[in-house]
Order: sequence, then C-alpha cells, then structure tokens
Amino acid sequence: MKRNYTRINLIAVGLLAFASNAIAGDPGDPRLTAASPEAACNSLTMAATGGPTIKDSKTLLVRWMGFTNYELVYGDHVILLDQWYDRAGTQYKDLGFLPSDVTRADLMLVGHGHYDHMADTAQVGNQTHAPIIAAPITITKLLTQPINPSQLISVTGTTGEVMNFPNLGITIQPILAKHGQPPAFTGAFGTAYKAGAPVPTPSEASSLATILARGSSDPNIITQGTIAYVFTFDDGFKLAWRDSGGIMTDYEKQALANIGPVDVLLGAVAANVIAESQAKILLPMLETYRPAVYIPGHHEEEVGGKVDRATEPLFQYAKNEFPGMITISKEFKEPICFDTQKNVAHGYPSHNGFTGGRGSNTNLNDWNAPGFF
Repeated sequence: MKRNYTRINLIAVGLLAFASNAIAGDPGDPRLTAASPEAACNSLTMAATGGPTIKDSKTLLVRWMGFTNYELVYGDHVILLDQWYDRAGTQYKDLGFLPSDVTRADLMLVGHGHYDHMADTAQVGNQTHAPIIAAPITITKLLTQPINPSQLISVTGTTGEVMNFPNLGITIQPILAKHGQPPAFTGAFGTAYKAGAPVPTPSEASSLATILARGSSDPNIITQGTIAYVFTFDDGFKLAWRDSGGIMTDYEKQALANIGPVDVLLGAVAANVIAESQAKILLPMLETYRPAVYIPGHHEEEVGGKVDRATEPLFQYAKNEFPGMITISKEFKEPICFDTQKNVAHGYPSHNGFTGGRGSNTNLNDWNAPGFF
C-alpha cells in the first residue's frame, strides 16, 4: 500500500543557502563526498535552525543531535528524526541550540514516545507546521499537548505500506520494531552511576521532571509503539533509522528481506552497558539491515541512570563480522554528506579501504546464556 503526500502538506519556513569550502570525507567509499562545495557540509549550524541547505539535489546530509535525534537535509528539504532538544537547566550536555531555534522542517518522524525522543515534538511541530509521523501511542501523547491534529500521521508498521513524498524525492516504509529491554544486571551499574554522580539540584530536578512529563510511559511502547523507518531516495539510495536497541522483529526481517541492503543505518546502541551484551543486540540488527555505513545513536548517557556507551568496541565487533562496513561516530551537529548516486542499488558495495584479516567474535559465545542480553 502506498500513500502520496504532496507539497500542500509540507509547509516550512524559508531558509537561505550559501556556498562553502570543500570538506574531507572518507575516501574509502564513494558514498561519502570526498570534497564538497556545499556550505551545509562544512557547517555546524543545522538547516532547521537557519543554516544552509544543500544545492546539489544528489547530496544527502546527516547530522546527529544527541540520543537518536538526527537532521536529514536532502536538497532544499529538511527532515527531523526524533525531537528532544531542550536540556536547559538539567545535567545533560548542551546541544548548542534550543527548541525555539528550530524553525524549519518539511517532515518530522518519531521512533517511539519516550521523553528522550518526543519531548519537543509538539513545540517544533507548531513552529514548522511539518507533518509528524509516529506510532499511535506517540500520537495519543501528542494530542495531550499543543499541536494541530491535522499534522499527525499515525503508522503501525505492520501493514507494509510505503508512504510517498514526491516533492521531497523520497518514500518511507514504517516497520514495527521492538524497544530495548536492558538485562537485569544493568541495574547494578545504574546504582554505581548514582553513587558517583552529583545529586541534581532542586531546580535541575524540576527542569527534568517537566521534560519527562512530555513523553509517554505506556508499557506497550516496547512491543507496539517503536517504529523503524526505511527511506528510499529518488535515485535508490536507502537510509534506515531505528531509535531503540531492541531485538529484531519478524516485521523487520520480512521487510528488509524485500527491501535489501541499505546504504546507511542510523541504529541505536542497546542500553546493556557491557559492550559484549550490546554487541549481541547490534550484530543481528546489522545482519538484518546490511548497511554499507553504520552510524550509531542513543550512545549518550542517561543522566542518573546509564553511562555513555562506548562505540569503538562495537565497531570492532561489527567489522569482525562485516569487514567492508564503514562505521562513523560524530559529535553533536557535525555533518556527514553522502553522494546518493553511489548506492547499493547501483552496484556500490560497502568498502572501508582496508585489506587484510580481522579478528573473530568467538568470545561472544560466552554471552549466549539467558540473562546476558
């Protein structure tokens, strides 16, 4: 099933684009622009907050803004994935912008309804008037907040529908995923974290409580409210986004068997604390989505609960299993630009530029016992 969405649904505030100097990419794979004249590919200013968009219609920019918040810029179009930007007055790291600064988006998507994924969705939706795609649980929570209901598009990820946005040059397939369920042993790490971390001031605790209230705590988010999305751009380039590190669902396995390998996966790292336990979740995700490029998400600390999640050990496990895969981890708002004409559909397999053998993942066999992942 395919739904069409035309420009009348995609209202956004105007934005200027500028010329720029070249930016170096990874020369090992043709997807990454080795040198780009695009201003956006050299800028830390999001297009959504007034920065440049892309002049070349075949360049895709991806930037990470903490947790699983991403900005996609494709030509003159801006797509926002998850929206939690308001950290003012809390112990969280500063992103360098506020929700009030986000004034441009053509489309918004929410992976699931926890506060760290949707706390600013309603505000940003009001400021940009962009359509918002989300699971029914997330939509229910949004309807308790100041948002125009006509902007909300509910998806279950169970029907196989493909949503067509011809004026953006993309299609999107929502797929029912599963939220992560950290093992019981992670609670001990949380206790240790709290013992070593500064106690929030009353003001910080109050600010965080206000943010928490803008998210959903519905337990059904685990099995019914977490949506993965696969974007297919008009020249066949595919990007997948999964905002929780949970086990693969049958819906994902079936959909990706039909879709085939993706060029880029924005995939959440499981909150399992120990790299080996995290790898037992990540490797099946990589096997299902088969990305040429893996960009992690949700590896930032949950203040007072879970520490920052190291990406390098996971990259090692990933490349032991998939030697040609490219792994990229950037800081807040740093741009990654891709030439979308160079894609798996056009016969470009992943290649990270290295030759020679890697290690094995045999040590992960010890983590197959129940309770470890």
